[in-house]
Amino acid sequence: MPASITEFVDVDVLLQGPPAERFEFGALMGAFAHTVSVNRQEGPFASLADLEAAGFTALAAPAVNAWASAVFAQQAGVENVIVGLIDPFDADLTTSLDAIEAADPTSFYLVNVESRSDADILLLAAWTESREKIAIAQTSSADLLAGTLGNIGLLLQAANYNRTALIYHDVDTEYLDGGWSSIIGGFNLDGPAGVGTAFGKTVAGVPFDAVSSAEADNIYDANANLYGRNLGLSFTSKGTMASGRFIDVQTSLDWVKTRLEEDLLTLLTSTPTKIPYTDAGIALCGNSAQAVLERGVTAGHFTADGPLGPPSVTLPLRRNIANAKIQARELEFQAQATLAGAIQKVELTLSVSF
Repeated sequence: MPASITEFVDVDVLLQGPPAERFEFGALMGAFAHTVSVNRQEGPFASLADLEAAGFTALAAPAVNAWASAVFAQQAGVENVIVGLIDPFDADLTTSLDAIEAADPTSFYLVNVESRSDADILLLAAWTESREKIAIAQTSSADLLAGTLGNIGLLLQAANYNRTALIYHDVDTEYLDGGWSSIIGGFNLDGPAGVGTAFGKTVAGVPFDAVSSAEADNIYDANANLYGRNLGLSFTSKGTMASGRFIDVQTSLDWVKTRLEEDLLTLLTSTPTKIPYTDAGIALCGNSAQAVLERGVTAGHFTADGPLGPPSVTLPLRRNIANAKIQARELEFQAQATLAGAIQKVELTLSVSF
């Protein structure tokens, strides 16, 4: 018998931990009262046909079917939807949303609700604000059009909600919110130049709202949104949350936080032995964060052109870290990046002479 191979070459094959599951920012949930099932979540459904095959037909669940029709009518919309159940015995919409979320907290990012009432929109906004999700609410409020004090847009604006966008539409059952949410969720936040704005989008299958200039101003003054028409083009404007923050800014903030958490956790759990508390180990963590920030530039979240320059990570040297942090095995470091933003208004001065 020859000498053991381990006398010369000794190979260990280690099964490393799996990477952290990637959160899907294009997952849309619509919360409706229906009798198709008693499950708090149904889906995901990748098409209207799949949804109808599960029982959500125009006859059995007309509101769900109409919403999903608007969602799937968008050319580059979300890939799938979840249907959340609002039980008639729930105390209020908050109770319903809590129960839907409890069934699977990570199955959706964008939220629509069937209700158009001011009270439910306020409950939706308050619920969403404490979570890493965004809500798109639809209203046909005449008070919003008229700019009446205390209208739903102004109430949301006063609460400074960063995670709820309100859009006006005169027909509650045409589900402009579903179509617009589908477009917003259809952007590939991880792909090259994948980040898009909620502004300037044509929503297939939904007619525009013919409002006056004064009514449009009242909508915008409340940081609400409009699907209007200018120069023969129908498009959404201005793509803001109730606080005035642009929707794509919030999705970029959510994207970078989530991807940093995922990649750093994967690094910590997939290293077969350990990450040593040395300058080299610290650099491993910094490199992981830097890679996410650079992907953010490629996707369009961040820019290298800002006053801070390209996104960067600042790491401490081990010798400068307090012993208490080292003994607790905790590493703190900083990073910086500049949002790419977007151009949504152009002002041109033309000088003409003979």
